Amino acid sequence: MIDTPTQIPIRVSASIPNKTRADITARQFTLVCDEPPERHGNNEGMLPLEAFLAGYVACSNVIMNMIAAEMHIAFSGMSLKAVGYLDPRGYTGAEQLAAPFARLRLIITGKVSGETDRLNDLKSQLRWRCPAAATFISAGTEVEEVWELVVE
Repeated sequence: MIDTPTQIPIRVSASIPNKTRADITARQFTLVCDEPPERHGNNEGMLPLEAFLAGYVACSNVIMNMIAAEMHIAFSGMSLKAVGYLDPRGYTGAEQLAAPFARLRLIITGKVSGETDRLNDLKSQLRWRCPAAATFISAGTEVEEVWELVVE
């Protein structure tokens, strides 16, 4: 039996060269976040919320493929896209919101093969096994997944 820890620390740090830019480091990797000029930034990286959604897309991909391997399903030629619909009342200070993203749409396209009769189970599990998806859902964000798969 494998001894699984009850908590796994995920660490990131950031150096802050100016009021809108963050150079974020995790292990040996760096991500730059910045704001566009119209919000007093230099447009030197993704918006912080774009990076946030990028994490959701990347997490969905990893967990989706992990579940697929368990179910003998194979994906190929995959593409994932996310569109988040942010309610600006929270960051403007107009109202405290439980879910700043009112809606989120994840579009998953590609090819699938193997035991495709188990796809509905995979889709259901992705919503609670992906930590990013589960975070959005538990906050009250309406999450819509659009699966555009071609069965091989």
